[in-house]
Amino acid sequence: MGRKQLWDKAEVLASAMRLFRRRGYFGASLRDIEEATGLHPGSLYRTFQSKDGLFCAALDAYNDQVVQSRVRAHLLKPSDPVAGIRSFFTSTFETGLEPDPGCLLTNTAVESFAVPQAADGVRRGLETIESGLAEALTRARTLGLLSADLDVEVSAAHLLALYQGLLVLVRAGAPITKLHTITDGAMASIGSEEEEQR
Repeated sequence: MGRKQLWDKAEVLASAMRLFRRRGYFGASLRDIEEATGLHPGSLYRTFQSKDGLFCAALDAYNDQVVQSRVRAHLLKPSDPVAGIRSFFTSTFETGLEPDPGCLLTNTAVESFAVPQAADGVRRGLETIESGLAEALTRARTLGLLSADLDVEVSAAHLLALYQGLLVLVRAGAPITKLHTITDGAMASIGSEEEEQR
């Protein structure tokens, strides 16, 4: 009979998520992982098989807990989907947190060419965001807040690209005025009436 596991997997993944957000895949050493999670290599390897396995599990947890939560809060639940899209963008830099560790999904996408094992997690996260944007745009169009001629699929893909670029700039410490300008441009690209009235 095996020994009872005395640590909580969800807590370990939460610690790994925070570490990988700050350091990235390559920047996080095995010693960093041990210190962040409190686990010895043997326990980590028995559960996740490798650093790759832990990283992919942390990215999956990030998609499930952070990405999906943000999509629900900003894109699926608001009664005004246009305002929700704007808040989805601005909430990335109006956090009051300093320094911002960035988005694990975006950070991983940037280095995914060298971390091929994370490609599926990156793809799933980006699809979650794009689908949420498409749903918000569809609701906005139905409510008459956006033009009936709006191409939802093209606009959702465009917003996704702008959103990911915005997150990279947030991580790079771009001025908040520039981030607001990019957000304004994103809203103008979908024909938001609030932008037309400015």
